[in-house]
Amino acid sequence: MTSEGKPRALDVAELTAPGDVPSADVVEMAHRRRRHQDRLAGTVRDLPPEETVTPHGSDAIAALVLGTAITVQISDEQPPLMRRALQHGRTWSEIAMAAGLTVEQARAAYTDWAGGLAEPDRAEALRLAE
Repeated sequence: MTSEGKPRALDVAELTAPGDVPSADVVEMAHRRRRHQDRLAGTVRDLPPEETVTPHGSDAIAALVLGTAITVQISDEQPPLMRRALQHGRTWSEIAMAAGLTVEQARAAYTDWAGGLAEPDRAEALRLAE
């Protein structure tokens, strides 16, 4: 994908480790990951003429890197979403089920995150955890 005819940083980055992934949203990362997986499977569609279809070991590495980056980004977004759920009266049981965690795991992840906030956000976030 391009933006105003210019390739985005994610489209041209060489991905060999999670730190190589430029700032991008999960959807953009998932799209690029799918391209690498399609190349590996030989199912590339709508490929720009300048790209080749020959899969490379780098496609597998890039897909792994992007999967890790997506997982990290999603896990970083969970505690603030838990906070919003708590603010809207949801229970720890509901939050844990939605996150695929036990109540204890969800509460621990949230309180660890909340403990790193600056005051007065920390106090308000920890109050919600009670």
